[in-house]
Amino acid sequence: MKNTLRIALPPLEEFGADSPLAYAWFDRRGRCARQGELALRAMGHAWPQAACEAVLHPADVIAATVQIPAVARAHFGAAVRGALEPLVLSDLDALAVGHGPRAADGAVALAWSPKEPVRRAWGLLSEQGLRVRALIAPQILAPASDAPLRDPADPRWQAPSPSWSLAMPQLAPLRASRWRPALRWAALAAVVWITGLNVYASQLRAEADALRNGMRDQVLAAFPDLPVVLDPARQAQQGLDALQANRGAASAGDFLPLARAAAQALPFAADKVARLTYADQALTLQLADAGPQSQRVAETPALIQQAAALGLKLERGDSDNTWRIVRSQP
Repeated sequence: MKNTLRIALPPLEEFGADSPLAYAWFDRRGRCARQGELALRAMGHAWPQAACEAVLHPADVIAATVQIPAVARAHFGAAVRGALEPLVLSDLDALAVGHGPRAADGAVALAWSPKEPVRRAWGLLSEQGLRVRALIAPQILAPASDAPLRDPADPRWQAPSPSWSLAMPQLAPLRASRWRPALRWAALAAVVWITGLNVYASQLRAEADALRNGMRDQVLAAFPDLPVVLDPARQAQQGLDALQANRGAASAGDFLPLARAAAQALPFAADKVARLTYADQALTLQLADAGPQSQRVAETPALIQQAAALGLKLERGDSDNTWRIVRSQP
């Protein structure tokens, strides 16, 4: 019984966190280092997480010896229950039952107590920080005595720990994991994160719907002959391709290159364009006031020659401020 706290329980129906309990503390050498009486709550503070052997009150537990024939180990528990059944009046499933090994003569020591009071007592001990290692019937410590374990001089305090007890695993209270608070906060954070993702996804869906509706309205406005718009981007591209095919793809595609070449051929027209038209692959510029250079008609042949070098054909209109630019024919 090294580093073990052996305590004597009162009748289980009277047992509570403030119940005074007789105890004996055994040090690491197995010697009884301290003995006395403390309330359960104070005992939990004095020996936190101590290994504990709880000796039940004689009024709560019955001990007996039964004869068990030699059976396979896998069937031993069933044989004990079969031998116990004639000895009890209540349902075996309502009892906490403990039993020892089979002796050479077939004798098996066993004890039983109502299951729920034992479960409650174990829970109380665990709540106060005591690690219950055994729930012992007092008759097992000293078969000749049925008295409660109280007297500090009672030899049962010093009796060796039996190899069995009524501490059935299914009666053990659930231990509160130290990770449970962290897991609870992690779960809460995950819920908040998932909720935020759903809200953000909802906003993105609303923006996508608005964009798609806007594109559909623009396509319908540009191409009113379309019966229905299912794919705005694709149908707009198809409509544009159809317009370019009708008007001539070269006409639409040549405007910008022709405009850049015209700017090189007529540098004095920069920032002086009053009107610009493009039709039939011809660019017509009407200048607001091109300055004295536009009136220097003598230089027109030079401008025409310079335009020809750029692949352009330059013509002056009836007015000195009008110029027509087309591509030179090869």
